[in-house]
Amino acid sequence: MHLAVTLLAVAFLAAPAAQASAAVEKKVLRMAFRTAEAGFDPQRIDDRYSVGVCENLFEPLLTYDYLARPVRLVPLVAEAIPEPQEGGTRYTLRIRPGILFADDPVFKGAKRELVAADVEYAIKRFRDPKNRSPYGWIFEHKLVGLDELADAAAKSGRFDYEAKIAGLEVRDRYIISFKLVEPDYNFLYLLAMPNVVPVAREVIEAYGADTHAHPVGTGPYVLKEWVRRSKIVLEKNPNHRGYEIDARWADPADEWDRRALDSLRGKRLPLIDRVEIYPIEDEQPRFLAFLNKEHDLLDETPFSFIHQVLPNGRLSPGLQALGVSAYREEQPEFTYDVFNMNDKVEGRENPVGGYTPERVALRRAMILGHDRDREIGVLRKGQAIPAQSPVPPGVVGYDPAFRASAQDYDPPRAKALLDTFGYVDRDGDGWREQPDGRPLMIEYKYNAGSQESRQLAELWSKSMADVGIRLEAVAVQFVDLLKDKKVGKFVVAGSAWIADYPDAQNFLQLLYGPNSGTSNEAHFRLDAYDRLYLRSASLPDGPERNAVYRELNRLLLAWAPWRLGVHRIFNHLQYPWVKGYKKHPILYTNFKYLDLDVAARAAASR
Repeated sequence: MHLAVTLLAVAFLAAPAAQASAAVEKKVLRMAFRTAEAGFDPQRIDDRYSVGVCENLFEPLLTYDYLARPVRLVPLVAEAIPEPQEGGTRYTLRIRPGILFADDPVFKGAKRELVAADVEYAIKRFRDPKNRSPYGWIFEHKLVGLDELADAAAKSGRFDYEAKIAGLEVRDRYIISFKLVEPDYNFLYLLAMPNVVPVAREVIEAYGADTHAHPVGTGPYVLKEWVRRSKIVLEKNPNHRGYEIDARWADPADEWDRRALDSLRGKRLPLIDRVEIYPIEDEQPRFLAFLNKEHDLLDETPFSFIHQVLPNGRLSPGLQALGVSAYREEQPEFTYDVFNMNDKVEGRENPVGGYTPERVALRRAMILGHDRDREIGVLRKGQAIPAQSPVPPGVVGYDPAFRASAQDYDPPRAKALLDTFGYVDRDGDGWREQPDGRPLMIEYKYNAGSQESRQLAELWSKSMADVGIRLEAVAVQFVDLLKDKKVGKFVVAGSAWIADYPDAQNFLQLLYGPNSGTSNEAHFRLDAYDRLYLRSASLPDGPERNAVYRELNRLLLAWAPWRLGVHRIFNHLQYPWVKGYKKHPILYTNFKYLDLDVAARAAASR
């Protein structure tokens, strides 16, 4: 049965390549996403794959240099990186004149220029209650007057976009000034996020509930075709002004930098005419589509094929013969398993929720009983390191000396802790009951479309059975899982977070109380944590802020709202006709920096 499914999938994937053969002169890049997208309204999305597409359709005020490591902010639609003023509470930026939105029927044949009011409108959209923006938290308690505007909208049912607030001051056609409630030395990072982008108000209002299917930005590409969960097609935006590669921060000793500069220097970007993306959750057809040269890139090689791709840590002879390159990345992200801290789930008692000693003990015991060592060695084929805190290596605030023994795999300690707090087998059926004698059954939700997620869920079931806890794994669709975690419709679930910006704050906000229902999937609320988090946000990078970060980590370990997972290591594969590739730690995609040698690809296909 598996073979038949695979052959059908490969045959399906071959069709786009055959259809495009007539237009061989066009540079068409093909690749897969390993999970389906949600849509392309930048203020209403938070999944990596949707945001990765929006990164090509829209442009933030600031971005990151393509080659600089460590990462470096650079202006994009803004003219310059502003200096903080008024003690870190004011940032003023000027937009480059002449930047145009992509053409759209809403504009009635006229060219539409990007102006400062478009930035103001987009940021207000994050706090409009009707949008239920999953990233609304980034501007909560941030800009003077914006919270009050959002509160008024929650009461009246209508957000007043005409209202002027001190936090968003449009000074003229091209100048916008932000006034912050408190100092925030990470604020400029927010302005480089690929969903903190200006949008045209008339477009949003014209398409109403269908904005996900009608993204109109100033980016280098436009959405040409979208078959939900099946195919995404981008084409060059004829209104785009173009870029050139910046060599100032390239490392001459870095092979990937040299390749990129050799391929791109002096050329007007983007060079790729068309990008075709196929969401393929099953690992085998995704891997085979690359081996069969139907795809030019393989982003995040599945762990199950690592030994075939990189036996003994070296690219296999077969792939070397094809000229394939592998880019190894210790991604600035971490995986984690979330315990729902609410007392009830859908009106029923939540056995892992709450802050009482026995519930804290249960969560700690489950963490100690979960075999993370097997996850790394067997499921991830050694392509991961255990997370000691949520903050990954390479991110400002990462502490290489911090160790979390409370997250180690230790079944004897887990059993002792359960026994001590009354989680024992009273009826002799082999399963532990709750301290009051009621049955103990824990539900673990996972992404139905991911083989990796299914294996991780099976590992949880086995690990818990080994310490006497009955755990049932329940499969749901990825998009539904995201929604369930936000509304608290789960008991335990797997998750992951990749850096929006390179600072520990971006990871530690995942447990900040007011972010419950958005990024705080655990619905964790602890006054001591919230106070420390707010203090960290007002401090510049340095020893004092790092000390606050360490204390936040200690509170996380003590209350155990998460089982810390791993920092994954990914290997990205490219055929030799793909030019200019270098995976960026923060930016999701790099289409505008790539080139294709179509003659070399055609020769290889023959």
